[in-house]
Amino acid sequence: MDIDLSSLPDLRSRPYRGAVDHPAMAELITRWCRAVGIDEVATSEDLDHNYAHLENCDPATDMVMVETSAGRLVGYTRTDWEQALDGPRKYAVFAKIDPDVRSTGLPMALLRAGRDHARLIADTHNVDGPKVFEGWVSEREGVFRKAYETLGFTAVTYDATMVRPHLDDIPGAALPNGLKIRPVDESQLRTIWEADKEAFRDHWGYSEPSEKDYLRFLEFPHRDESLWKVAWDGDGVAGQVRSFINSDENAALGRQRGWTEFISTRRDWRKQGVARALICASLRELKQRGMIDAALGVHTENPTGAFQLYESLGYVVTDRYTTFQQPID
Repeated sequence: MDIDLSSLPDLRSRPYRGAVDHPAMAELITRWCRAVGIDEVATSEDLDHNYAHLENCDPATDMVMVETSAGRLVGYTRTDWEQALDGPRKYAVFAKIDPDVRSTGLPMALLRAGRDHARLIADTHNVDGPKVFEGWVSEREGVFRKAYETLGFTAVTYDATMVRPHLDDIPGAALPNGLKIRPVDESQLRTIWEADKEAFRDHWGYSEPSEKDYLRFLEFPHRDESLWKVAWDGDGVAGQVRSFINSDENAALGRQRGWTEFISTRRDWRKQGVARALICASLRELKQRGMIDAALGVHTENPTGAFQLYESLGYVVTDRYTTFQQPID
């Protein structure tokens, strides 16, 4: 990937070098998040996991790193693509920067380079249906929001991070008759993953997961089946909440937070209180593990009414994210 740094003569570009770059990338992401007020801590281990499971992306050619003359990483951009099941082929355009360079032209240069490279990839794809560039940004990342808008991207949908600020007064919601929560063992992992995949097929922007996605699921660094709450309808999964605890992030931020994530309900069991009961059970489990609060991410326009459910359970929005798109001519 090429990038024009002619207006930034103190910076230079180079290719991605592999896992050896992950410590500097993790530090850059963490510094940026702290500077803008996003509660996120990146680690080399997280990046090792993410980059081991990239699809439709060769970071050796689909990525560019920017550093100072002294060799300090100050930004990077990467692009990949995926095919939405009932929508366009989407070409990701995103970048990360060190907060020290946010007032320079680097954010725009990185996004422009990512978009130009994504266009070259899109031009090689002969597919029916539309193609779009896509990026996403927190409402706290004004410099990137402005850059997307300047490049002609428009907002198309929204997500949020929500936090339940305490684990007191958890409702006593019960599962519908016929469903039971049972401990999870290794032999059930494929069934649980397949059920989650099927449940999300009618959600916005859904792309069909691959075997590489299944390996990503298996190798998720914070996976802990003892935290999961899975409702079984005989041998089938009616719903699930696969909670996890990111101990490294908790230690770095001085908090005790659990994540009630990967929430899904099989379509024939929706609107019967399955998700509510599983979330409440998950909150009680996290409290028993010594957690103080719980968080999750949600598409605010989710067709199942998930956002409203989480609000009713005491979760409040702490950050909002915008997905931007731009049609590829």
